[in-house]
Amino acid sequence: MEMNGTTVIGRPVDIVFAYVIDFSNDIHWRAGAPESGLSSDQPFGPGTIGYTRVGDVETEWRVVSYVENESADWELTSGPFKGSGGYRLVPVDGSTQFTLVADVEPAGVYKLLGPLFAWMGRRRNQADVEKLRDILEAT
Repeated sequence: MEMNGTTVIGRPVDIVFAYVIDFSNDIHWRAGAPESGLSSDQPFGPGTIGYTRVGDVETEWRVVSYVENESADWELTSGPFKGSGGYRLVPVDGSTQFTLVADVEPAGVYKLLGPLFAWMGRRRNQADVEKLRDILEAT
């Protein structure tokens, strides 16, 4: 289920990219994510392992591709969801079009929610990218 969110942020691509790949910043712009970070000590790039906790649910992910100031993609490696996600950044007249990509298949009780899960995920991700925009434009 695709649950993407997109917005245009009035900041240059390098500023937006640096902020979003510092996963400790997730607590400021991702609703319900009180903890997120990297589990591996290596520089951010393919193979980097990270985690995100949303409510009581923790997922682990592994970076599969990375192009500085352009994109980062990961796959979920543990938790109640299977799938992938990432960030896409495109320069637009001194601003940045930012897309939070999420393609997730719920499992267990979450699978029973089906279309409601997808609708809620899209709404949450859109609200998250808009909050990110507000934070970055205020600095």
